[in-house]
Parts: sequence; structure tokens; C-alpha cells
Amino acid sequence: MSEKDKRNATGPDEASAKDKGTFDMDATQILTGNPTVFDMANAPTVIMSHSQMAKALAKQPAADGAPAPIQSAIPPAEGARSDPEATQIMAPRPAPTPPPPPSPTDPLLESTVAVSSASANTISGATTAPIARSAFAAADAASTPTPPANTLPQGNNSETTDIRKVGRYQIHERLGRGGMATVFRAHDPGIGRDVAIKFLHASLCEDEGCRTRFLREAGAAGRLSHPNIAIVHDVGEIAGRPYMAMELLTGVSLAEELNEKKTLPVREVVTIGIELATALNYAHGRGIIHRDIKPANIMRMADSETIKVTDFGIAHIENPTDESTDRTRAGDILGTPQYMSPEQARGDRIDGRSDLFSVGIVLYQMLTGVRPFRGESLVAVATKIATEEPTPLEKLRSDVPAALRRVVDRCLAKQPANRYQSGAELAEALTKVLAAIDEAAIAKERPRIVPLRVKWAATMALIVAVVMGLTATVITQRQVAAMMSQVSEYGASLARFIAAQNAAAVLGEDWESVEVAVQEIMKTRNFERVVVVDLGGIVRVSSVPGQASGSPYVAPASESLSKLDGNIAATRYQVNGESVLGFESPITFHDKQVGKVALGIPERPLTQVARLSITLMIILAVVTVLAVAIAMYFVADWFAKPVRLLSESMGEIAKGRFDHRIAEKRKDEFGQLYEVFDAMASALQLRQAATQHSEQATIMGSTTVTSFKSPSNYVAPAPDKDAAPASHGPTPPAA
Repeated sequence: MSEKDKRNATGPDEASAKDKGTFDMDATQILTGNPTVFDMANAPTVIMSHSQMAKALAKQPAADGAPAPIQSAIPPAEGARSDPEATQIMAPRPAPTPPPPPSPTDPLLESTVAVSSASANTISGATTAPIARSAFAAADAASTPTPPANTLPQGNNSETTDIRKVGRYQIHERLGRGGMATVFRAHDPGIGRDVAIKFLHASLCEDEGCRTRFLREAGAAGRLSHPNIAIVHDVGEIAGRPYMAMELLTGVSLAEELNEKKTLPVREVVTIGIELATALNYAHGRGIIHRDIKPANIMRMADSETIKVTDFGIAHIENPTDESTDRTRAGDILGTPQYMSPEQARGDRIDGRSDLFSVGIVLYQMLTGVRPFRGESLVAVATKIATEEPTPLEKLRSDVPAALRRVVDRCLAKQPANRYQSGAELAEALTKVLAAIDEAAIAKERPRIVPLRVKWAATMALIVAVVMGLTATVITQRQVAAMMSQVSEYGASLARFIAAQNAAAVLGEDWESVEVAVQEIMKTRNFERVVVVDLGGIVRVSSVPGQASGSPYVAPASESLSKLDGNIAATRYQVNGESVLGFESPITFHDKQVGKVALGIPERPLTQVARLSITLMIILAVVTVLAVAIAMYFVADWFAKPVRLLSESMGEIAKGRFDHRIAEKRKDEFGQLYEVFDAMASALQLRQAATQHSEQATIMGSTTVTSFKSPSNYVAPAPDKDAAPASHGPTPPAA
């Protein structure tokens, strides 16, 4: 016997025991008695009471650094019942006798046909595992499938599969198996539609609580009709075996996609979040809490970007008027540990905000590729969920917008009051994030333009700058020339004055008196040099260091500037890198030249004044340009506002909203333009109304003609038993 046959031959209790000892990825598990805490790398869905978890944890050896037992780390909520009174999802029971193999006369097994099992359809929320019960065990034993593309992870398939008829459904193949139920691909010949049919495990059918839960929650899911929730077509029992027939989905689960891609684009994450929040808001509004939101229970349709929320197998139904619907009490722990909310991990009473915490975990995983709360055991994960904050998103992915980070952080708030209070509120927040992302993308792709206010401001600033620059240049040149003329006149006057004061001494060759006079002049520090030369060109008195008296006079290399009145020559020469203005004036006595004076005046004061003047002119020009630019910017912006208003109004007309009006009065050209626009919109609205009226009249006329011409529209009144027999002839139509 093959290993698969051995598994199929296992009795219901043995199969259930195996269920208790294994964790399948994303499968709903039922833990009773003394379960063991298993590896959390592949997190299962757990259904157990708080006390059961405590018992399980008490048997685990404490490793160094391991978190505290769950009864101390996350105690049950106040008012939760102790273990003897806690609600058990499945109570221990005596092992029943395994059922015999199905016989050809089994009422659940009516026909067998071999077909090809290649399928691209999938249903989420179950994993492949053996089952054993009557016709379902036989159907399972007849196939050893292998997973094709776009099928459930770990799903089975084969080249040939027996079709077994269960009730009215033709079972084609097994798609997967979870802790509570097995999912088959089936065909409903009554409506000619393939469905995914989920049967409760035979090992659980004898537990009245599980049967009631399955049927109640299947019925609840069947009441949900939303484009983002998998449709439940039928719910019932076949030979004591509860089932639900669901929409057969084509696509892959979000878990499969994340296993392959690790992360998703930001915009894609936001759109998935909006659809998920919208679906949950719809379910919450009808009193249904999913309790097991995770990537494996979110299907992405192959032919669109639509998602479907699946597997309401452990959903909680709120009905304040019917206490029988509240079968999950404080102390029960249901869900997938790594996607639980803090209150769900504690076994507290939950509401829709618990699902929104799970949505936050899914968003975090789609953005970063990792779950926010990870650990080696259920205790470690539950403790982190209840007490620790996840790694900030910006440290794991830098391109996540700040607004989206805030949305995820709010979803993951420990206290339900700090989260979004409804799926609609979360969807609204994500819609704003999506709008911001799209706006940024449009702005990035939009061709760059220079706003009118910037153009006008820059143009006016440039014009003013050019004008001010030319004006400042001319003014500065004229000012420097005027100052140079004044300095030249000043230097020439000083040279003539010194020559006149020392003419007699030079004539009498009283050089001592001349030297005393030169020394007094140099004390003012306004002169670079004073040199007195006799008629023979010999230096007699000099303030220049190193120039000895009695040496021939040699004028410094200079640039001739001009000849001034009184035969005074003006020059410019350099001394130690500084410019000096030189003046040579003859010394005359009674109009007879007896020598000459060479006077040097530093040009630095004049240069400083000129530079100060230029600086002030530049400052004036810059201030003027800035003032004009700023003023023109605001003026242009003032002009741009009517343009923007008109542009937005034209956009409304382009969308067909002919009732839009500007309705703004202005006493300028823009006011006239607004009036013309409103008149145009009114004309278009009247034309639209006339067109619609004409179309309605045409439709009504066509309907009237059809009603008179078509015999099928004729309805005769019901005969009156007490009335006299009707005369021959057509019966008039009822009024």
C-alpha cells in the first residue's frame, strides 16, 4: 500500500490526531486537549481556548531569553471564564469505529467517470492533506494530483481523476485541505457551473459545535454579496456532511505572489488595501468579523486587478438580538497567530477593528516582504503583537510615502480605539494616499511649464536690471571722471602753492628752509612725496627714502594724464603696488623759472570713494529689481487666478457638467469673459436637455407602438365566477 493509500485508509480519529500534530501553512487548525506549540515560520490558523494555550505552553521547556508564558504575558480579558468553563471548539470524544470503505451502493457515491484534471482554478483557505470519510475518502483516494499553474499551494492534481457524484454535485478533484474542511472542484449540472465545494471533515461532523459553526458561518458568508468577497452559492448538508458551494476563482493567492515577489509596488499595495478595507467594511456592516485576514485568504483574480476575500471559516457573527449566534466567547483564540490583533491573541471579545489590525499586517508585509511580528513560538509572536512595536517602515523601504506609513502605523495600534474605527474610514485614508500618489505621478509626467507669474516677474526683473545696469554704469563713469577732475585740480593747486611758497628760498638756494617746509607738508600724510629740484635738474630736497640730495632727478615711470593750467603735468605711476597721481609744477620768481616741484598724491582715497559709489549703485539696482520682480509676481498671480478659474470651468464642461457656472462679477475684461462662458454653458445645458427630451420621447413612442402591436403585452382580466358568461368577441384590456 502506498503512503497516500495509508493516509486515505486512516480513520477519522487518526486523521484528526494528525491534524492536531501538524501545522500547514495558512491552514485552519483546531487544537484541543494538550496541543504542542510548533515552529512559527509557517504560521497556521489556530483555533483554541486561552486555557488550552496555557496548558500547551506549560509543557514547553523555557529556553534562555524565551518570552514569559502567555498566561503572564497576555492574560485573558477581565471576565473571561476559566479553563473548565471555557468554550471548546472541539471537545475530546471517544474514538469512534472507523467507517468501512465505500461500496458501490453508497448513497453518496452514485457514478464514476475518468476525466482530465488540468485546472487553472483555485480556491483559497485550504491546503492539501488526507481525508477519510465515506464517499469523500473514496474520491480522495482515487486521485494523486500534482499542483498545476494557478492552483492552490500544495494542492493535488493528476492526469486522470474519478468524478464522483455527491448529491447533485459531480466531484472532479480535490483542490486542498485545511484543518476544518476539504475543498473539491465540482460541477453543478443543474446550472452548468463549476464550483469549489467545501465539506467539513468527517472527524468534525460528530461535534455539534463544529457542525453548527460551519453551517452558521457558511450561511453568513452566503449573505455577503460584494465584488471583493468570494461568492457562496449554496449551503447545506449531504448525508449529514455539511458543505458550502463557493465561487471557483481563477488566479493566485496574495501569499503565493508574495512568496515569489516578496514586495509589491506601492500603488498596487494601496489599491489592494482599499479593496480589502471596502470588503471588510461591507462584512462588518452585516455583523460578520472575518478573524483570519492574511495573504493566503486574499485572492488576486487573473483577469483583473480585483481581489477576493475568501475563507470565512472562523468568522464571528454579531447579532445582539440572538445570543445563539455568539458562539465564540472570551478565552477562545482563533486565527493565524502572526496576523492576530492583540485582543484576538488574548482571547478578548473582538469587533471589526481586529480585522483592521490584520489588514495593517498585510499592508506591512506587502510593502516590506516580511511580517511585522515574528518569533520562534506562538508565545513569542503573541507577546510581540501585544507589547512590541514593529520595525519602522522607512527603515525597510525608503520609497513608502509618509502618508501611507501613517496609515499602516495607525492600523497596527495596540489599542483598538487608536485604530481606524471602520473599514470605510481606512478605505477613505488609503484613497487619499492613492490620490496623492497619482497626483505626484501625473505631475512627474506632465511637461514642465513656466508659470505666467514667474515669466512676468522674470521679464520685468530682467528689464529693470538692464536699465539699472546701464544707468549705473554711465553714472559711475561720470562720477569717477568728475572726481578725477577734482583731484587733478586739487593736486595742481597744491603743487602751485608749494612752488609759490618756496620760490624765494629756491632762488636764494636756502635749501634748509625748503627742507623744513617739505617736512611740515609730509606730516599731514596726505602726500606720497614732495621733491624740489633746482634749475639744473639736481634734487635738493626730497621726501622719498633713498633719494639723496644732490643726485640728478629721475621721474618715475608713469602714465601721462593731461596738461593742466600753469604748465602743470599730471601723471599716474605705481609705488609698492598702489596707484599715485603725480603733479610737476615749475617754481617761478617774477615769471622766471628757478626750479620745479614734484608732488605725489595717493589715488587710494579716490578709488575707495568710487568703489563705494559703485557699491551703492549696485545695491540700489538689486533692491529695485527685487521689488519689481516681487510686485510683478503678485500682479501676475492676481491675473493668473481668473485664468485658472476659467481653465477649471472649461474642464467641468469637458466632463459634461453643463450646469457649471462661474457666476462671478468683475468690472474688467475677465468679467466679460466670465459672462460669455456662463452664456455658453447655459446654451449647452439647454441643448443637452432638448436632446435628452427628444431621446425620451423617441423611446416612449417606440414602447407605445410595441405595446399596441405585440400580442404578448395583452393581459386578459381574471374571470369572475359570479358574473354572467362573457359574450363572444375580444375581451377589452384592463384599465
